[in-house]
Amino acid sequence: MTPLLLVAGVLAGAFLAHPPDPSVLLLAAAGSTAWRILGGRPIFIAVLGLFLVAGALADRAWQGTADPRQGPVSGIVRLVTDPRPLPGGVWRAEVRLDGRRYDAEFPSSAIGVGELLAGEGIQVAGDLDGDPWRWQRIRHVEGTLEVGRIGGVRPAGPLHRLANALRRTLVNGTAPLPPEQASLLTGLVLGDDRAQDDRTSDDFRAAGLGHLLAVSGQNVALVVAAAGPLLRRLRFRTRLPATLLLLGFFALVTRFEPSVLRATVMAGGSALIAARGREADGLRLLCLTVVGLVLVDPLLVHRAAFQLSVAACAGIILGSASLADLLPGPRPFREAAAVTLAAQSAVAPLLLLLFGPVPVAALPANLLAAPVAGPLMVWGLTGGLLAGIVGPPLDGLLHLPSGLGLGWIGGMAAWAGRHPIGLLGGGTALATSALVACAAVCSRRSARRPGHLALLVLGAILLTSAVSAWSSVPGKGAAHGLRILDPEGTVIVVDEFRSAERLLADLRRAGVRAPTLFVFRAVVPPEVVAAFGERFPEASLWGPPGSTTVTPPAGTVLRVGGDAWQIDLLGGHLRVRRRPEP
Repeated sequence: MTPLLLVAGVLAGAFLAHPPDPSVLLLAAAGSTAWRILGGRPIFIAVLGLFLVAGALADRAWQGTADPRQGPVSGIVRLVTDPRPLPGGVWRAEVRLDGRRYDAEFPSSAIGVGELLAGEGIQVAGDLDGDPWRWQRIRHVEGTLEVGRIGGVRPAGPLHRLANALRRTLVNGTAPLPPEQASLLTGLVLGDDRAQDDRTSDDFRAAGLGHLLAVSGQNVALVVAAAGPLLRRLRFRTRLPATLLLLGFFALVTRFEPSVLRATVMAGGSALIAARGREADGLRLLCLTVVGLVLVDPLLVHRAAFQLSVAACAGIILGSASLADLLPGPRPFREAAAVTLAAQSAVAPLLLLLFGPVPVAALPANLLAAPVAGPLMVWGLTGGLLAGIVGPPLDGLLHLPSGLGLGWIGGMAAWAGRHPIGLLGGGTALATSALVACAAVCSRRSARRPGHLALLVLGAILLTSAVSAWSSVPGKGAAHGLRILDPEGTVIVVDEFRSAERLLADLRRAGVRAPTLFVFRAVVPPEVVAAFGERFPEASLWGPPGSTTVTPPAGTVLRVGGDAWQIDLLGGHLRVRRRPEP
């Protein structure tokens, strides 16, 4: 209970982000003294102290991102993240300029930016907008730098050069694989999904497998497990430093993602405890990790990746063992299923709040993909490095197992993405999570009836899946810039342009399953046409002149759901309006 109270105190303080004034400090000191005199437990004083400290640190962090700087700037920027392509040929990367962080947008004319990696420097000149959005400030980004021109490239430091060399070797080693599988492998091993197309990304998110394409605690655990035989050969005095160095270097290679930070600190703490000949308590270690990371960076509490990582880890620690005792079948299957079910149940409420409905297909897809993903991550790291070193023709042989595993995981994502079964809405998903949590708790107290509890959990999941599948049928109306013209969701008008990944996600959330016609009001980029053609091969795509789609004649009338809609060409855009009945 004590670690949980400490976590609650530091999280509450970081969320509120308010520095205490002297009167509050005096009142807290007086209250704490009186509490101790009356025999109160010191833990509540510690919680109060963490609350005040975290609030002050979080407020300082927020104020530190309020950069009023505007106008032209020039100098050498250091890449904090790897450049990511955006629609229109633009590249975006988080950079550091004069000790401050900015989101830099490089124009399509900046040739070679996509080949650079974090840690490397670029001579730039551009315009600075020091008015950051909230999603920028939680990353300590203080504005946007629109780069006008670039100059010479500066090399990275020694550690970054080593990390970048490892990343480039892994990427070069994927040459024998098809482009889609190569991008999946770099996503599984390094969390680098920059080369993935929008349709593949949406498939993994629709299948609830998006976490496989982002580095997480599983990657850290597998790296430590893969290095275990070598670490155990070291002397006792050198084993611990080598383990900590390995963890730190892997965090550098994966760009210090929040989930990796959480897992790295926990793994390092576990190694320290093991070096003292003691066994680590998972929940206590998680709580201390959260407290330490939030005190170092209070804005982490607003990062979705950090929230999901902590929730998933807590779910596994608290519920996986109990759920494994409830489930039928061989023990390896029960343990794998219990870990997946516990993690998915723990993160379901957060996913609902952050991203909307949760796909029902996530559970079976994870159960089928997870046993393959673990060994594939290990082989992708070790065999991928070796393939990048030896080159052809041996690299093709080394990646034969990788191709089989990637084909299986990609097939699972494609199947679940095209057949989502249904979506868990707010009430149903929360009810499922609550029932699973209750079953995990009650199993320890009701060991005499584990079968009844197992049936209760499975029945709740099946019931909520059926309800969600039935209730996710689209209706007429608008949703996220999409106009659904009929209750069956067969004709969709795309009013607001976004990336193909965003559009596909919005269609999934709206419950659109079997569309027959998409009408794009603005010019449709080729990548959107390709993604929609792969996802909905039976559907027709209409767009204005300049698109690689069919352009309907002006005055075309659609009869959909008993209504008549007229399509006209106006200013290079299609206008879709209801036609009044005579």
